[in-house]
Amino acid sequence: MRSRAVKISLSSSSLSPRHFVRILSSASVNSTSGGSSSSSSSPKSYSFVSTATLAGVSLAAGYAWGRLSVSDHPQQERVLPSGLPRTCCDEETTLTDIQKELPNKLSKIVGSSNVMDGSKLDSVTTQFLKGARLGQGSALCIVTPNTLQECVDCVQAIVDANCTVLPQGSNTGLTGGSVPRSDNRRPSVVISMKKLDTIFPIDDGCRVVCLAGAGLATLSNSVKEWFPDRESHSILGSTFLNPTTAAGVAFGSGGTQLRKGSAYTDRAMYITVDQNKWGENVVKVVNTLGVEGIEDEDFPNNCGKAITALDEYQQDVRQGFQRSMGKSSKSKHGQGNASDTSYAERVCKNTSGVARYNADTRGCDCNRSEGKVMILATVHDTFKKPDVTKTFWVSFSDLETALAFRRDVCLENATDLPISLEYMDRDSFDIIDRSGRVMANLIKFIGPTSSIVKQLWNIKLFIEGLPFDAAPLICDKLLHVVNPIFPAVLPKEMMENGEAMDHHIAMSAGEFGNGELKRLFGRMQKFASKHGKDKIAIHECQSKSEEDSLNAFRFVAATAFRTWCVGEGAQGISVDYALPKNGGNLPPLSSATPLKRMRYSHFGCNVVHEDLAYGPEADVHAAKMELKKTVEHKCGGRLPAEHGHGTEYHAPPETQKRWKKMDPLNVMNPGVGGLSTSYKYKE
Repeated sequence: MRSRAVKISLSSSSLSPRHFVRILSSASVNSTSGGSSSSSSSPKSYSFVSTATLAGVSLAAGYAWGRLSVSDHPQQERVLPSGLPRTCCDEETTLTDIQKELPNKLSKIVGSSNVMDGSKLDSVTTQFLKGARLGQGSALCIVTPNTLQECVDCVQAIVDANCTVLPQGSNTGLTGGSVPRSDNRRPSVVISMKKLDTIFPIDDGCRVVCLAGAGLATLSNSVKEWFPDRESHSILGSTFLNPTTAAGVAFGSGGTQLRKGSAYTDRAMYITVDQNKWGENVVKVVNTLGVEGIEDEDFPNNCGKAITALDEYQQDVRQGFQRSMGKSSKSKHGQGNASDTSYAERVCKNTSGVARYNADTRGCDCNRSEGKVMILATVHDTFKKPDVTKTFWVSFSDLETALAFRRDVCLENATDLPISLEYMDRDSFDIIDRSGRVMANLIKFIGPTSSIVKQLWNIKLFIEGLPFDAAPLICDKLLHVVNPIFPAVLPKEMMENGEAMDHHIAMSAGEFGNGELKRLFGRMQKFASKHGKDKIAIHECQSKSEEDSLNAFRFVAATAFRTWCVGEGAQGISVDYALPKNGGNLPPLSSATPLKRMRYSHFGCNVVHEDLAYGPEADVHAAKMELKKTVEHKCGGRLPAEHGHGTEYHAPPETQKRWKKMDPLNVMNPGVGGLSTSYKYKE
């Protein structure tokens, strides 16, 4: 294969650590701004003052779709009693001499500027110690390595000190699995992978190698810049927070891209920990990357290591040196899957099984590992962009018609699958319009992958860490007040359909050179003729501005819910679950009636997000447990299906068994998925 040279350079974010009390911002690949679009309807109608106001009011709008369990009252412990557990350092804990010395030892490995005290929550440590929605704790320290070898050396030092390792990406998870928690027996150390954010292409751009800290937005922008005819796996959804590619693999997340499936790869480099026959801790680097020159077989007789070669390559990339583009090896690893290649066929089978869920045990150990191994790097497929894309806002009078549309039009065959298929119900439409206008307008104009949104998220974390009681709520209260001042995001016809009907789908479909779009459009017209205008209304977006408006509207569903809850003084809970592929009806509730039941989903794979709002007096924990039980025992569903088990869900026995095999000493992210927090899982 002809070797291509590619020059890849990195530059520091314009938001430096010094600007916001050393909020860490890792270097990112130079890329395009990520989609600031020219709207035919409005940018010129906004004055500079209006635009500045929009940005200013939205400083905390990147607060992201988490932190949903809130109210006007300090009720977090009652709402989610497992969300704020005590940790090793919350009480007086006697540290051994080696544990007391560990921060100094880690400083010698990574440098003193890359080790922080994790015993207290403040504006600097909040981003590492507090979960996006639930979970909060303290750690012995927080470490931010600069190289892969430093990660290995840190893990060795930590486990030798009888401490536990908490691998962390961008800490945007929603189920508490990325932050310290209850483990009074052993102190924990957070290893943040944020600085290991290098990305480089291989195989003429058909694949990319991502270090563990590489963000989805950074990856999307990089692929767009390097190979304009291709795109990365995740280009919508949570990309505006720039969660890491490694976290996506570790959770099996990602649902907006129906043709691609969830995040998956069998090609990775990761760390495991075990003991030898003498009882010594052995930190092992498993390498299934399958990249020429970085295979273990390339270094016989202990002449170098693959991890060293990868470190050298990524350091060259970071410094802007030109290197020949790598390629996949001919080994079994080089021929392994770098995406879920069978997903499209599976999702179209109209059976009682679910399309995807977090407890799935398929694939290499890195997949859905939830921190039981430490991922260092992964290989991912890129995908051909469609030649033509069309976007539709499809409204239905009832859920049964919407489900029939999914079955008969969208999932008729794997070849013609839409690009994305996102569902919203009546409460979703109303709450997004009432409380999501600021964020949606921001996303519409600067794009979902713009680094500005991530910078605003960092500012939000800074504000939430300030030492006054109202800090966690003040941004949402402000947003709730000013939202009605801003214009509606959706164009007039979409708003009219949204108000007239109760169920809606935002659908994007593409032409990939085989007549896919024409066939899909034909089935859609036939379906509309059969059911009539009283049952279905179809609006085809006529401009890029309309497409951006619709994407932004769906994009901010969960952020709008939090703002609505805070503004209305309500409590809020969230549950994500997968329903059977041949199902999709609303799970019944028998207890307290919610104020709002906001239901939106990745409609093609039937993975549902429910946000339920209750009054201050409601027992929302009981309501949440009831919904989970109903989904599993009455609806045949599985949960969680999107955000991982964390501390919120108990994993099934086969998944726990798999995790124990990965981490027999229970030193990596102990307590996840209902597992014991004790050494070697001994109670």
